[in-house]
Amino acid sequence: MKRGGFTLILSLMLALCLVQGAAAADFVEVIGGDVDPASGGDLAPGEQVIVHVVVKLTGSGDKGTFNINEELEAYTELDDPEWDYTVKVNKQGIPKQTSSRYVRLLGWDISYPDENDVTVDYALAGKVPAVSQTSKTALFRLRQLDEDGKVWAGNELLIERTVINPGDVDKIRDLREEQINELRTSIDEYTALDVNVAQAEQLYQQADQKVDQSKTASYSQANVLLGGEAGTLIEQAEASLEDAYASKLIDSAQVTIDQVNGDVSYFINNRSMSGDTRVTAIQNKVSLAETKMSQAKDFRDNKDYYQSRLNANEAQLTANEALAMSTEVREDIGEGGLLPDFSGLGTYVIILVVVVIIAGVGFVIYRRYNKWDELG
Repeated sequence: MKRGGFTLILSLMLALCLVQGAAAADFVEVIGGDVDPASGGDLAPGEQVIVHVVVKLTGSGDKGTFNINEELEAYTELDDPEWDYTVKVNKQGIPKQTSSRYVRLLGWDISYPDENDVTVDYALAGKVPAVSQTSKTALFRLRQLDEDGKVWAGNELLIERTVINPGDVDKIRDLREEQINELRTSIDEYTALDVNVAQAEQLYQQADQKVDQSKTASYSQANVLLGGEAGTLIEQAEASLEDAYASKLIDSAQVTIDQVNGDVSYFINNRSMSGDTRVTAIQNKVSLAETKMSQAKDFRDNKDYYQSRLNANEAQLTANEALAMSTEVREDIGEGGLLPDFSGLGTYVIILVVVVIIAGVGFVIYRRYNKWDELG
């Protein structure tokens, strides 16, 4: 077993946003603590932070409550730190103060026989430092150092939060304003194409409001408004536009397909042209258009809007070709009127015509023959 180390309560760590190393031994146990501001949100330079951590020196065997050859080191990256800490033996101790970034306790000062109850109560107040870029900052770090001043691997208690660089927030705001302007242009263009932009318009208004609110908010709040909120709303609005445009193209292709299918139904049911090769060709063409449209719907549902538009356009072009073919057939056969359609009857029509002619000639001859009989 290692000489000296930490046993940390995981549930408390999660509550305090603590980060632990890879391994820990059994000399120190966290038994209480909190951070103010309490949320796990980002901090801005100049904000006041208070950290309170209580650890118990648990001891192990004949080594006492802590290894006498080692040190317990507390550290902060906060500006203007003010420490108020107390080593309590059996609940008794004398508070001490310091303005240093480090609070080091020698093993000699905190090593007692195991039967003693030894705790260290740390209270720290300080200001969030300025940073050159948005990054993590250690509010409180507790480590055990060996006799050579080295940290035992994995034996570290770390409370850290993200500190915002105001310049980064300003850059994000500039980016969001540019995105808002581009979104406005897209909405107007899609409106001109008769695309349903109602949802995108609503999301645009919400995103624009978040950007405006960020201008008077604190940097930490502005970072939330611009990063997680406005950014998400803009993405949703853009996706809504793409979805609506793809749906518009799909609906348009469907109208043409329905028209062609109506013509095919007329040819087959009203004009008895099921065996006509022209009708078969139209059916094949419109079937291809329906396949393309089905694929367009699948791509749209999977949020692949670019491919959805491509397939919807292909469906439209193919449906247009089928419509041109059906229109040509309609013009060729006419509308039919009150007379039955004889297209496709072929030989039967010819035979009927011949029979009518023969009957007519026979009738004329018969009348003349009877007339000669009467004249004697």
